[in-house]
Amino acid sequence: MAKILIYQLYPIAWPNGLPEMTRHIKTIADLGVDFIWVSPLYPSPRFDHGYDVSDYKKVDPRFGSMQDFDNFVKEAHRYGIGVVMDLVLNHTSTQHSWFRNNPEFYCWSNTERNGWRNLFDGGSAWRYDRRHSQYYLHLFHEEQADLNWFPKGKINDELVEEFRNIVDFWTRKHGVDGFRLDVPQSINKDLSSKTLEFSDLLFGDEAAEVVNAVFGRYNSDLFLISECFDPTFGEIIDYYAKNTPISGLFNVMLKETIREGEEVFREAFEKSVQNENFILDLESHDSARFTSASGWDASKILRMMFESSADAICLYQGQELGLKNPGKDELPDEQMLALDAQTAMRVRCGSNPDDERPFSRANARIPIPTDQYDIQRKGANSCLNRAMSYIDAWKQR
Repeated sequence: MAKILIYQLYPIAWPNGLPEMTRHIKTIADLGVDFIWVSPLYPSPRFDHGYDVSDYKKVDPRFGSMQDFDNFVKEAHRYGIGVVMDLVLNHTSTQHSWFRNNPEFYCWSNTERNGWRNLFDGGSAWRYDRRHSQYYLHLFHEEQADLNWFPKGKINDELVEEFRNIVDFWTRKHGVDGFRLDVPQSINKDLSSKTLEFSDLLFGDEAAEVVNAVFGRYNSDLFLISECFDPTFGEIIDYYAKNTPISGLFNVMLKETIREGEEVFREAFEKSVQNENFILDLESHDSARFTSASGWDASKILRMMFESSADAICLYQGQELGLKNPGKDELPDEQMLALDAQTAMRVRCGSNPDDERPFSRANARIPIPTDQYDIQRKGANSCLNRAMSYIDAWKQR
Protein backbone atom coordinates (compact mmCIF):
# COMPACT_ATOMS: atom_id res chain seq x y z
CA MET A 1 0.00 0.00 0.00
CA ALA A 2 1.27 3.48 -0.88
CA LYS A 3 2.31 5.51 2.14
CA ILE A 4 0.52 8.83 2.74
CA LEU A 5 2.20 11.67 4.62
CA ILE A 6 0.00 14.50 5.87
CA TYR A 7 1.28 17.78 7.33
CA GLN A 8 -0.86 20.01 9.52
CA LEU A 9 -0.64 23.80 9.39
CA TYR A 10 -2.29 25.85 12.14
CA PRO A 11 -2.90 29.30 10.63
CA ILE A 12 -3.03 31.20 13.92
CA ALA A 13 0.62 30.29 14.52
CA TRP A 14 1.69 32.08 11.31
CA PRO A 15 1.85 35.85 12.03
CA ASN A 16 1.81 36.78 8.33
CA GLY A 17 -0.94 34.36 7.45
CA LEU A 18 -1.40 32.70 4.09
CA PRO A 19 1.54 34.37 2.27
CA GLU A 20 3.93 33.07 4.93
CA MET A 21 2.30 29.63 4.88
CA THR A 22 2.62 29.58 1.09
CA ARG A 23 6.35 30.24 1.35
CA HIS A 24 6.62 27.28 3.73
CA ILE A 25 5.22 24.85 1.14
CA LYS A 26 8.65 24.28 -0.41
CA THR A 27 9.93 23.14 2.98
CA ILE A 28 6.91 20.87 3.36
CA ALA A 29 7.46 19.43 -0.12
CA ASP A 30 11.06 18.58 0.77
CA LEU A 31 9.71 16.27 3.48
CA GLY A 32 7.77 14.24 0.90
CA VAL A 33 4.33 15.40 2.03
CA ASP A 34 1.27 14.24 0.08
CA PHE A 35 -1.42 16.39 1.70
CA ILE A 36 -1.45 19.60 3.73
CA TRP A 37 -4.24 19.76 6.30
CA VAL A 38 -5.01 23.39 7.09
CA SER A 39 -6.86 24.14 10.32
CA PRO A 40 -9.80 26.57 9.97
CA LEU A 41 -9.13 29.66 7.87
CA TYR A 42 -12.73 30.82 8.12
CA PRO A 43 -13.81 34.05 9.81
CA SER A 44 -14.16 33.41 13.53
CA PRO A 45 -14.40 35.41 16.76
CA ARG A 46 -11.70 32.99 17.97
CA PHE A 47 -13.28 31.89 21.21
CA ASP A 48 -11.98 28.47 20.15
CA HIS A 49 -9.41 29.77 17.65
CA GLY A 50 -11.10 29.01 14.37
CA TYR A 51 -13.25 26.06 15.38
CA ASP A 52 -16.04 28.52 16.18
CA VAL A 53 -16.83 29.32 12.55
CA SER A 54 -18.87 32.41 11.71
CA ASP A 55 -18.80 32.00 7.91
CA TYR A 56 -17.86 28.80 6.06
CA LYS A 57 -17.44 30.48 2.67
CA LYS A 58 -14.87 33.17 3.41
CA VAL A 59 -11.25 33.49 4.49
CA ASP A 60 -10.61 35.35 7.71
CA PRO A 61 -8.95 38.66 6.69
CA ARG A 62 -6.44 38.14 9.49
CA PHE A 63 -4.94 35.36 7.36
CA GLY A 64 -5.25 37.11 4.01
CA SER A 65 -7.62 37.24 1.07
CA MET A 66 -9.35 34.60 -1.00
CA GLN A 67 -6.73 35.28 -3.67
CA ASP A 68 -4.04 34.49 -1.08
CA PHE A 69 -5.79 31.19 -0.43
CA ASP A 70 -6.01 30.41 -4.14
CA ASN A 71 -2.28 31.13 -4.42
CA PHE A 72 -1.66 28.74 -1.52
CA VAL A 73 -3.61 25.94 -3.24
CA LYS A 74 -1.90 26.63 -6.57
CA GLU A 75 1.55 26.46 -4.96
CA ALA A 76 0.72 23.22 -3.14
CA HIS A 77 -0.55 21.67 -6.37
CA ARG A 78 2.63 22.80 -8.15
CA TYR A 79 4.52 20.47 -5.82
CA GLY A 80 1.96 17.68 -6.21
CA ILE A 81 0.51 18.24 -2.72
CA GLY A 82 -3.23 18.09 -2.05
CA VAL A 83 -4.93 20.62 0.24
CA VAL A 84 -7.31 19.45 2.97
CA MET A 85 -9.47 21.97 4.82
CA ASP A 86 -10.94 21.55 8.27
CA LEU A 87 -14.72 21.24 8.40
CA VAL A 88 -16.69 21.55 11.63
CA LEU A 89 -20.03 19.75 11.37
CA ASN A 90 -21.08 19.69 15.01
CA HIS A 91 -21.33 23.38 15.85
CA THR A 92 -20.86 26.96 14.67
CA SER A 93 -20.05 30.23 16.34
CA THR A 94 -23.02 31.98 17.89
CA GLN A 95 -21.99 34.84 15.59
CA HIS A 96 -22.81 32.77 12.49
CA SER A 97 -25.79 34.19 10.57
CA TRP A 98 -27.59 30.86 11.01
CA PHE A 99 -27.80 31.43 14.75
CA ARG A 100 -29.71 34.66 14.12
CA ASN A 101 -31.69 33.74 11.04
CA ASN A 102 -32.09 29.96 11.29
CA PRO A 103 -32.45 29.14 14.98
CA GLU A 104 -34.14 25.87 13.98
CA PHE A 105 -30.69 24.64 12.93
CA TYR A 106 -29.62 24.46 16.60
CA CYS A 107 -30.38 22.49 19.77
CA TRP A 108 -32.71 24.30 22.18
CA SER A 109 -34.27 23.60 25.56
CA ASN A 110 -36.73 25.43 27.79
CA THR A 111 -34.64 24.45 30.82
CA GLU A 112 -30.92 24.27 31.55
CA ARG A 113 -30.97 20.46 31.95
CA ASN A 114 -28.30 20.15 34.63
CA GLY A 115 -27.41 16.58 33.69
CA TRP A 116 -25.68 17.82 30.54
CA ARG A 117 -22.10 19.05 31.07
CA ASN A 118 -19.82 20.58 28.42
CA LEU A 119 -16.67 18.72 27.42
CA PHE A 120 -14.20 21.54 28.03
CA ASP A 121 -14.51 22.19 31.75
CA GLY A 122 -17.45 20.07 32.93
CA GLY A 123 -19.69 23.09 33.44
CA SER A 124 -23.20 23.46 32.11
CA ALA A 125 -23.69 22.58 28.45
CA TRP A 126 -26.61 25.00 28.16
CA ARG A 127 -26.61 28.79 27.94
CA TYR A 128 -29.60 31.12 28.00
CA ASP A 129 -30.19 33.22 24.92
CA ARG A 130 -32.37 36.28 25.49
CA ARG A 131 -33.25 36.69 21.83
CA HIS A 132 -34.90 33.27 21.69
CA SER A 133 -35.86 33.02 25.39
CA GLN A 134 -34.42 29.50 25.48
CA TYR A 135 -31.23 27.66 26.33
CA TYR A 136 -28.96 26.50 23.50
CA LEU A 137 -26.63 23.52 23.69
CA HIS A 138 -22.84 23.94 23.60
CA LEU A 139 -20.84 20.76 24.13
CA PHE A 140 -17.67 22.86 23.93
CA HIS A 141 -17.18 26.62 24.46
CA GLU A 142 -20.28 28.60 25.36
CA GLU A 143 -19.91 30.60 22.13
CA GLN A 144 -20.10 27.40 20.06
CA ALA A 145 -23.72 26.40 19.52
CA ASP A 146 -24.41 22.77 18.61
CA LEU A 147 -26.27 22.11 15.37
CA ASN A 148 -29.39 19.98 15.50
CA TRP A 149 -28.85 17.39 12.78
CA PHE A 150 -31.83 15.24 13.73
CA PRO A 151 -34.88 17.34 14.58
CA LYS A 152 -37.85 15.04 15.21
CA GLY A 153 -35.59 12.02 14.68
CA LYS A 154 -34.94 12.59 10.96
CA ILE A 155 -31.87 14.11 9.37
CA ASN A 156 -32.06 17.85 8.73
CA ASP A 157 -32.13 18.07 4.92
CA GLU A 158 -31.64 21.84 4.99
CA LEU A 159 -28.40 21.50 6.94
CA VAL A 160 -27.25 18.76 4.61
CA GLU A 161 -27.78 21.04 1.63
CA GLU A 162 -26.00 23.94 3.34
CA PHE A 163 -22.90 21.81 3.93
CA ARG A 164 -23.00 20.32 0.45
CA ASN A 165 -22.90 23.87 -0.88
CA ILE A 166 -19.94 24.62 1.39
CA VAL A 167 -18.06 21.56 0.12
CA ASP A 168 -18.83 22.47 -3.50
CA PHE A 169 -17.70 26.05 -2.91
CA TRP A 170 -14.22 25.02 -1.77
CA THR A 171 -13.69 22.08 -4.10
CA ARG A 172 -15.15 23.35 -7.35
CA LYS A 173 -14.31 27.03 -7.04
CA HIS A 174 -11.07 26.95 -5.09
CA GLY A 175 -9.44 23.60 -5.85
CA VAL A 176 -9.54 22.01 -2.40
CA ASP A 177 -8.81 18.27 -2.50
CA GLY A 178 -10.47 17.09 0.71
CA PHE A 179 -11.57 17.77 4.26
CA ARG A 180 -10.64 16.83 7.78
CA LEU A 181 -13.77 16.44 9.91
CA ASP A 182 -13.61 17.94 13.38
CA VAL A 183 -15.03 15.76 16.18
CA PRO A 184 -17.99 14.33 14.19
CA GLN A 185 -18.85 11.93 17.02
CA SER A 186 -20.33 14.90 18.87
CA ILE A 187 -23.28 14.54 16.51
CA ASN A 188 -24.09 11.25 18.30
CA LYS A 189 -26.18 12.85 21.03
CA ASP A 190 -29.64 11.89 22.24
CA LEU A 191 -31.47 15.13 22.96
CA SER A 192 -34.21 13.23 24.79
CA SER A 193 -31.72 12.01 27.41
CA LYS A 194 -31.64 13.62 30.86
CA THR A 195 -27.86 13.32 31.07
CA LEU A 196 -24.85 13.38 28.77
CA GLU A 197 -21.49 11.71 29.35
CA PHE A 198 -18.54 11.79 26.95
CA SER A 199 -18.90 8.04 26.48
CA ASP A 200 -22.44 8.57 25.17
CA LEU A 201 -21.01 10.23 22.05
CA LEU A 202 -18.42 7.64 21.08
CA PHE A 203 -20.71 5.02 19.55
CA GLY A 204 -23.69 5.79 17.33
CA ASP A 205 -24.95 5.93 13.77
CA GLU A 206 -25.96 9.59 13.60
CA ALA A 207 -22.50 10.94 12.75
CA ALA A 208 -22.05 8.35 10.01
CA GLU A 209 -25.45 9.24 8.57
CA VAL A 210 -24.50 12.92 8.42
CA VAL A 211 -21.12 12.20 6.81
CA ASN A 212 -22.80 10.01 4.19
CA ALA A 213 -25.50 12.59 3.50
CA VAL A 214 -23.01 15.41 2.98
CA PHE A 215 -20.19 13.53 1.22
CA GLY A 216 -21.74 10.38 -0.23
CA ARG A 217 -22.20 11.79 -3.71
CA TYR A 218 -18.47 12.51 -4.13
CA ASN A 219 -17.50 8.81 -4.19
CA SER A 220 -13.69 8.73 -3.96
CA ASP A 221 -13.13 12.17 -5.50
CA LEU A 222 -12.26 13.73 -2.14
CA PHE A 223 -9.59 12.82 0.38
CA LEU A 224 -11.71 12.67 3.51
CA ILE A 225 -10.10 12.21 6.92
CA SER A 226 -11.53 12.55 10.38
CA GLU A 227 -10.81 13.08 14.03
CA CYS A 228 -11.95 10.19 16.20
CA PHE A 229 -12.10 9.23 19.87
CA ASP A 230 -11.68 5.46 20.00
CA PRO A 231 -10.94 3.85 23.39
CA THR A 232 -10.98 0.42 21.68
CA PHE A 233 -8.09 1.50 19.40
CA GLY A 234 -9.72 0.08 16.32
CA GLU A 235 -13.41 -0.73 16.56
CA ILE A 236 -14.76 2.80 16.08
CA ILE A 237 -12.12 3.66 13.47
CA ASP A 238 -13.11 0.61 11.43
CA TYR A 239 -16.81 1.43 11.75
CA TYR A 240 -16.41 4.86 10.13
CA ALA A 241 -13.96 3.60 7.51
CA LYS A 242 -16.35 0.83 6.46
CA ASN A 243 -19.60 2.77 6.65
CA THR A 244 -18.69 6.23 5.32
CA PRO A 245 -16.48 7.75 2.57
CA ILE A 246 -13.84 8.61 5.21
CA SER A 247 -10.39 7.45 4.02
CA GLY A 248 -8.63 7.40 7.38
CA LEU A 249 -9.02 8.49 10.99
CA PHE A 250 -6.86 9.95 13.75
CA ASN A 251 -7.43 8.62 17.26
CA VAL A 252 -7.08 11.48 19.72
CA MET A 253 -6.93 8.99 22.58
CA LEU A 254 -3.62 7.46 21.48
CA LYS A 255 -1.39 10.37 22.42
CA GLU A 256 -3.35 10.82 25.65
CA THR A 257 -2.24 7.36 26.84
CA ILE A 258 1.27 8.73 27.45
CA ARG A 259 -0.11 10.16 30.68
CA GLU A 260 -0.62 6.56 31.86
CA GLY A 261 3.01 5.62 31.27
CA GLU A 262 5.20 4.23 28.50
CA GLU A 263 3.92 0.65 28.75
CA VAL A 264 0.28 1.67 28.27
CA PHE A 265 1.21 4.00 25.42
CA ARG A 266 3.30 1.41 23.56
CA GLU A 267 0.56 -1.20 23.79
CA ALA A 268 -1.97 1.26 22.33
CA PHE A 269 0.53 2.42 19.72
CA GLU A 270 1.30 -1.10 18.44
CA LYS A 271 -2.37 -1.99 18.22
CA SER A 272 -3.21 1.25 16.42
CA VAL A 273 -0.55 1.17 13.71
CA GLN A 274 -1.63 -2.28 12.56
CA ASN A 275 -4.99 -0.84 11.47
CA GLU A 276 -5.01 0.12 7.78
CA ASN A 277 -7.67 2.78 8.46
CA PHE A 278 -5.64 4.54 11.16
CA ILE A 279 -3.67 7.78 10.63
CA LEU A 280 -0.79 8.05 13.09
CA ASP A 281 -0.28 11.43 14.71
CA LEU A 282 1.29 12.29 18.05
CA GLU A 283 1.04 16.09 17.87
CA SER A 284 -1.61 18.51 16.68
CA HIS A 285 -3.13 21.90 17.48
CA ASP A 286 -5.11 20.02 20.16
CA SER A 287 -2.13 18.71 22.10
CA ALA A 288 1.10 19.65 23.78
CA ARG A 289 4.37 18.80 22.05
CA PHE A 290 4.81 15.05 22.42
CA THR A 291 8.54 15.38 23.14
CA SER A 292 7.67 17.31 26.30
CA ALA A 293 4.63 15.20 27.20
CA SER A 294 6.63 11.96 26.97
CA GLY A 295 10.08 13.15 28.02
CA TRP A 296 11.56 11.30 25.04
CA ASP A 297 14.05 12.53 22.49
CA ALA A 298 12.31 13.92 19.40
CA SER A 299 14.40 11.85 16.98
CA LYS A 300 13.45 8.71 18.89
CA ILE A 301 9.77 9.56 18.53
CA LEU A 302 10.04 10.27 14.81
CA ARG A 303 12.00 7.08 14.22
CA MET A 304 9.36 5.08 16.11
CA MET A 305 6.61 6.61 13.98
CA PHE A 306 8.27 6.01 10.61
CA GLU A 307 9.59 2.55 11.44
CA SER A 308 6.10 1.45 12.48
CA SER A 309 3.67 -0.37 10.22
CA ALA A 310 1.50 2.74 9.83
CA ASP A 311 0.50 3.42 6.21
CA ALA A 312 -0.59 7.01 6.91
CA ILE A 313 1.20 9.47 9.19
CA CYS A 314 0.50 13.11 10.02
CA LEU A 315 3.18 15.54 11.20
CA TYR A 316 2.28 18.75 12.98
CA GLN A 317 4.11 21.92 11.96
CA GLY A 318 7.55 22.04 13.56
CA GLN A 319 7.44 18.45 14.79
CA GLU A 320 10.17 17.61 12.28
CA LEU A 321 12.38 20.16 14.08
CA GLY A 322 11.90 18.35 17.38
CA LEU A 323 10.18 21.31 19.04
CA LYS A 324 9.38 21.11 22.74
CA ASN A 325 6.80 22.95 24.81
CA PRO A 326 7.80 26.60 25.19
CA GLY A 327 8.93 27.84 28.58
CA LYS A 328 6.85 30.21 30.64
CA ASP A 329 8.95 33.10 29.39
CA GLU A 330 7.94 32.25 25.79
CA LEU A 331 4.36 31.42 26.70
CA PRO A 332 3.22 33.50 29.69
CA ASP A 333 0.01 32.55 31.49
CA GLU A 334 -1.94 35.33 29.81
CA GLN A 335 -0.96 34.16 26.34
CA MET A 336 -1.56 30.51 27.21
CA LEU A 337 -5.10 31.26 28.35
CA ALA A 338 -5.73 33.41 25.28
CA LEU A 339 -4.59 30.62 22.94
CA ASP A 340 -6.47 27.74 24.55
CA ALA A 341 -10.14 28.09 25.45
CA GLN A 342 -10.16 24.70 27.16
CA THR A 343 -7.33 25.64 29.52
CA ALA A 344 -8.87 29.07 30.13
CA MET A 345 -12.23 27.53 31.06
CA ARG A 346 -10.58 25.11 33.48
CA VAL A 347 -8.59 27.88 35.13
CA ARG A 348 -11.76 29.95 35.38
CA CYS A 349 -13.27 27.02 37.29
CA GLY A 350 -10.39 27.07 39.79
CA SER A 351 -7.62 24.99 38.23
CA ASN A 352 -4.02 26.19 38.70
CA PRO A 353 -2.46 27.47 35.44
CA ASP A 354 0.82 25.74 36.26
CA ASP A 355 -0.99 22.42 36.63
CA GLU A 356 -2.66 22.87 33.25
CA ARG A 357 0.45 24.10 31.42
CA PRO A 358 2.27 20.81 30.62
CA PHE A 359 -0.62 19.46 28.55
CA SER A 360 -2.20 22.73 27.39
CA ARG A 361 -3.04 22.95 23.69
CA ALA A 362 -1.42 26.40 23.67
CA ASN A 363 2.02 24.77 23.69
CA ALA A 364 1.74 23.92 20.00
CA ARG A 365 -0.02 27.11 18.95
CA ILE A 366 2.79 29.66 19.09
CA PRO A 367 4.78 30.57 15.94
CA ILE A 368 7.41 28.04 14.95
CA PRO A 369 11.04 29.25 14.66
CA THR A 370 11.34 29.04 10.86
CA ASP A 371 15.01 30.06 11.02
CA GLN A 372 15.65 26.60 12.48
CA TYR A 373 15.09 24.99 9.08
CA ASP A 374 18.21 26.60 7.58
CA ILE A 375 20.20 25.87 10.73
CA GLN A 376 19.16 22.21 10.95
CA ARG A 377 19.64 21.53 7.24
CA LYS A 378 23.37 22.11 7.81
CA GLY A 379 23.57 19.60 10.64
CA ALA A 380 23.96 16.01 9.46
CA ASN A 381 22.50 14.63 12.69
CA SER A 382 19.85 17.31 13.19
CA CYS A 383 16.30 16.28 13.98
CA LEU A 384 15.16 17.64 10.61
CA ASN A 385 17.66 15.62 8.59
CA ARG A 386 16.96 12.50 10.60
CA ALA A 387 13.22 12.99 10.05
CA MET A 388 13.77 13.28 6.30
CA SER A 389 15.81 10.07 6.22
CA TYR A 390 13.14 8.23 8.26
CA ILE A 391 10.42 9.46 5.92
CA ASP A 392 12.37 8.46 2.82
CA ALA A 393 12.96 4.93 4.16
CA TRP A 394 9.30 4.62 5.22
CA LYS A 395 8.02 5.61 1.80
CA GLN A 396 10.30 3.09 0.09
CA ARG A 397 9.13 0.14 2.18
